[in-house]
Order: sequence, then C-alpha cells, then structure tokens
Amino acid sequence: MKKPSTPQPAHKTEATARPAAGTAGKGRAVAVWFATGLGLGYLPVMPGTYGSALGVALYLGLAALASRLPDPNLFLGLVTVAVTAASLLIIAVALRSFRTEDPAQIVLDEVAGQLITLFPLSWVAWGAIPYWVAVVAGFVLFRAFDAVKPYPIWKLGHLKGAWGVLADDVGAGLVAAILLVGLARFG
Repeated sequence: MKKPSTPQPAHKTEATARPAAGTAGKGRAVAVWFATGLGLGYLPVMPGTYGSALGVALYLGLAALASRLPDPNLFLGLVTVAVTAASLLIIAVALRSFRTEDPAQIVLDEVAGQLITLFPLSWVAWGAIPYWVAVVAGFVLFRAFDAVKPYPIWKLGHLKGAWGVLADDVGAGLVAAILLVGLARFG
C-alpha cells in the first residue's frame, strides 16, 4: 500500500528562499548584490553606517564628475532622483531573497538617503564652514535621523515592502538636508 504524500508547508523553506537558478535567479542575485551595497551590508555591526559611507563616496565621486559639466546641480539632482527610484526597484527584487520585511543587510536605502542629504552641498554657498566639514555633518545628521527615526520618519518605515524599506531613509535624508542647509546659511 502506498503512503499518502504529506503536503508541503505554505511558507518559504531554506531551499525556496534562495534565488532560483537561471536568468531570474541571476537577476535576483544582482539585485541582492546592489541592495546590500556591493556586499557591505553583510559586514558585522551597524551595516547601515557602511551603506551611508558608500553613499558619501558615491556623492563625492558624482560631485567631482558634475564639476566638469555645464549644469552640475541639474546633474546631481537627476542622479539623486534616479538612484532613489532605482533603489526602490532593486530593493523590491532583493526582498524576495530575505525573510524579514526590512533586513539590516539591505543598505541601498542608506545610499539613497545619504545622496539626498548631501545634494544641497552642490548649490549652497559654504563660506562659514569648510566643504569637508559640511560632508561630515551631512553624514552624521543622516545617521542620527536614520537611527533615531523621530516622528514622522518612523511612520514611513511602516509602509509595506520596498516602500517601507526606502521611505524612512528618504525622510531622514530630507530632514538632514534641511538641517544641513540651515547649517550652511547660519553656520
């Protein structure tokens, strides 16, 4: 007599949580690679700080490139918007490979938030404090708001899926950018 087969559980198992082989699996693996900040998100202790540092490095590289262009502010603004939009799509794909709603390993949201924070550096006059001090201040401000998540920033993190992963960092970046502009104006 044949034994009846046992039904498989509806939740993901270890085997199904990994990207499948083939083109779709490779696409998801690439998304995970970018979402984890080229693997920086797997480093121990405060992976968001590593993602923010990657965001600062990306901003500095883009600012150097933008300085050679006719309209550096437009370039930096468009790249910031593009990176933020691409982050939403990449995080949405990468989340399929994780078991939690907002895995600490995903740090692309910090990269986007840091770009938003530092964007005003391209169009604000920095006479009162040196540029590098403003960059460090932007890094610290963003990390503080990202870690503490005061109202209404924490509320943004309650959105579902990739929106929730990214939205609180966008909010922290906007608040930090406003404070950074205030620092530049009133030194």
